[in-house]
Amino acid sequence: MKIRQLIPYTKKLLKGRWIRTSLICMLPFCSEVFFRLAEAAVYSMLLYFGEITPIELFSGKNKVQLSAALVLTLMRWVLTAPLVCTAAYRLCEICSEKNCFTPLSRVILSRAIFRRSLGALIWTKLIGAAALAPAVFFGISAYSMLNGRLETNDVFMAVNAVVLTIVSLILWLSLKLSFAAVPFLLVKFPQKSTLRNVLGAVRFMSGRKNVLIRLSAFYLIPAVSIAGLPYAVTRIFTAFALSTDIFIREDEYRERTET
Repeated sequence: MKIRQLIPYTKKLLKGRWIRTSLICMLPFCSEVFFRLAEAAVYSMLLYFGEITPIELFSGKNKVQLSAALVLTLMRWVLTAPLVCTAAYRLCEICSEKNCFTPLSRVILSRAIFRRSLGALIWTKLIGAAALAPAVFFGISAYSMLNGRLETNDVFMAVNAVVLTIVSLILWLSLKLSFAAVPFLLVKFPQKSTLRNVLGAVRFMSGRKNVLIRLSAFYLIPAVSIAGLPYAVTRIFTAFALSTDIFIREDEYRERTET
């Protein structure tokens, strides 16, 4: 799919509704930033009152720190997951060129969307953590080898550990890019279970992750500024939603022709 064809059509879809769409797309980002800042504020208060030392921030031994991190993380997940699915829902409606749109309150307050979006978030976290485990293992092994006295065999083992760490990280990043399609698949295929949509996103994005990468690279310059961030986020997600809709139609057409 050519980006130079995707971007102009995205601009056409957003004509007359860019502000409302940008607000919807920025809600998950603002929710994420809010809870991250709240977490940082709690840590700052612990440091200010001497309840914890700077090095203890990374140890996880302070009960107050762990409790605050757990509570704020759960609140962030509960609030952010439905907002992401809501944004995907509205973008899918825009890309389908419908003249009427579902009220956002109905989407956000929907029990099905809340349950499926939160379940998808948990599954992606678990699968992502499992995929990251090999990179952590090989990274720790490489670090311990490189810090010691290396002999001939140790050098060979250390080099292999470094290479395996890099390969594992690349595979993990590829998996994380595939998960970008999960909210849109949840909207497009409500009859499928959450886990099937999460696992299906990996197959669905096979060979198509370059679209998301090229879109992010195209809007990289406005995305690094605060003023241009809403513009970049809205354009990227709308274009990606459009590409997802096109990919789904391609898969459906391919299945019909094969049968």
